[in-house]
Amino acid sequence: MFDFAERNRCAELIIMTLAKFCVLVELSKEPCPLCHKAPAHDAECPMALAWSLLDTGQQEKLRRDMRALALSMGSVGACADTLIH
Repeated sequence: MFDFAERNRCAELIIMTLAKFCVLVELSKEPCPLCHKAPAHDAECPMALAWSLLDTGQQEKLRRDMRALALSMGSVGACADTLIH
């Protein structure tokens, strides 16, 4: 059985993973694979819920980190980079 601290770590990991997927779906311009909505998610989408649980600073950092990862892998064109460097 999980103890309280381990449950919290698992929940945080799930939330961060879903939030990362949320950014990747945003970058891909494809419909969400969970709720099948594009460009926004429906109100019950787990990815949208996870994203809403992050504060603004966490959202900005996660978006920046995932965009940098996608750029380094060549998944997002340099001309689509709208971040100010």
